[in-house]
Amino acid sequence: MAGTDENPIIYPPIVVPDNVERKKVTVWSMGMALDADVYRPKGLTAEDKVPAVAMTHGMGGDKETPGRYACKLAAAGMIAISITHAGWGESQGRIIATGDLPDADANGEATIKARLIRETIDPVEWQESFRSAIDYLEGEPNVDPNRIGAWGTSFGGGTAISSAATDERVKALSVQVPAAFNWPEPMVALGKQRAIEIARGDFDAIPQSVDAVPGLKGTPHFARMIQQRVGDLVEQVSVPTLIMDAEKEELFDIRDSGGRFASLLDDKGVDKHYEIVPNIDHYGIYFDGFELSSDLATKWFTKHL
Repeated sequence: MAGTDENPIIYPPIVVPDNVERKKVTVWSMGMALDADVYRPKGLTAEDKVPAVAMTHGMGGDKETPGRYACKLAAAGMIAISITHAGWGESQGRIIATGDLPDADANGEATIKARLIRETIDPVEWQESFRSAIDYLEGEPNVDPNRIGAWGTSFGGGTAISSAATDERVKALSVQVPAAFNWPEPMVALGKQRAIEIARGDFDAIPQSVDAVPGLKGTPHFARMIQQRVGDLVEQVSVPTLIMDAEKEELFDIRDSGGRFASLLDDKGVDKHYEIVPNIDHYGIYFDGFELSSDLATKWFTKHL
């Protein structure tokens, strides 16, 4: 989650340490080119194998949001990839045809009118994109495919949790101010109604600039949002997990999110650390809470990868 167009959050600049290199790459997911950065420790030899971490931003963010965290991981000897989800920042978005589709030529090609979808919040699509980021990491030189972690912030925390619950390649997890709960009933009811309307052609196939949430950048795709039940998926997580919440969280009740997640991990005997960062609100995790949250994440992945 992040600021609005009228009041964007300006994150501190990324300062790449001298022992880290950053390269801009393209991650392909569902036919779309996603903008991403790979952070690598300098001086690796061809034979070196090191841990790696896939990283995801939250609503309204992009690959720059995790960038400072990625620098610290790389400085500690890990390779990190930070992606921008489809339709945000410089990443491609979905293209949907408008009007009747013409017949294709002998090469299967046709000229159509189309609409480009931008800044839609689709957690199902985000999950696929994050999986593609892990796929990319597996093919990155020097990455040990048996030591891959997942990092997520805010709404992206739910994406990282979903990955840890369903992708056996993820061996450790770190989430901060995560949306780790199921959606409330009014939102579920709206999502079900939107799904019916979309299926019957009574609503945009991919909503854009509708169903806006005050103070939130982008358009939630409610028919797809309700398909992501992070509150259920947390029960499937069994890898070492670091959870960081904000003491003054204003967007949701941390007792129903990170707090519940931590308790479930305790019940299963999973190695976990739960930290409530004092004196910050949700977005404070990137400012006054940055040093603590980034240090904890770096130590966590160093220990468990």
